[in-house]
Amino acid sequence: MAVSDADPRDPAVLHRIYALRGEVRRRDARPNDGRCGNVTSALAEEFGWQGQWGYLRLLDDTVSWVHCWNLLPDGTIVDATADQFQNLWLGDVVTVAPSSPMAANYLHAPKEWELRFERPPRAEDACTVRCVSGDEVHLRTPDLPERPWWSLARGVLEVITGWEVDDTLVDLAARVLRAKSATDEGMPSAELTHPLLIASIQHLGAQGTRPWIAPEFREPV
Repeated sequence: MAVSDADPRDPAVLHRIYALRGEVRRRDARPNDGRCGNVTSALAEEFGWQGQWGYLRLLDDTVSWVHCWNLLPDGTIVDATADQFQNLWLGDVVTVAPSSPMAANYLHAPKEWELRFERPPRAEDACTVRCVSGDEVHLRTPDLPERPWWSLARGVLEVITGWEVDDTLVDLAARVLRAKSATDEGMPSAELTHPLLIASIQHLGAQGTRPWIAPEFREPV
């Protein structure tokens, strides 16, 4: 069997995944960090599985804005550090078949968007946002008059991710867009998602009574 044909559901292969994950985490010595990038690289070197990075939409429709995983030749996703998301994702080491609806929750190599504001006639009205990525252009205007900035932010996030996301993320994105629209500058999508990234880290940290600790660093019960 070629290395790249290794099946992550095979108990021997799964055992090796856990071993490699443990080696990376202990080496990096960051107990509260899943070390997804370095674990992904270790699996790519060991098994020849392609490493990928991007966004992951979690079970409560919040988003991990920085995540890495591996891709098998048949399109199967292997997420070896899913344990860091605790009850917000599908398990410890997660294998997702390309036919599974959950595969759509992994967005590989998100596009970089430039958000350009088109000012309305009245300053108190919400802007139109022109989302530009190369030759692709999407216009987003408010569709809820009673919540113009909220609906505008929801539309912009759908362009950036392709997903409907949790209302708390939309609320935060609305505040960021409204503040930025007061300037004469556009903004890259990374500037919008950065505060959402900080919020996602805080959200994950609030899942238990204590901060998440990688199992490699937990004391035996």
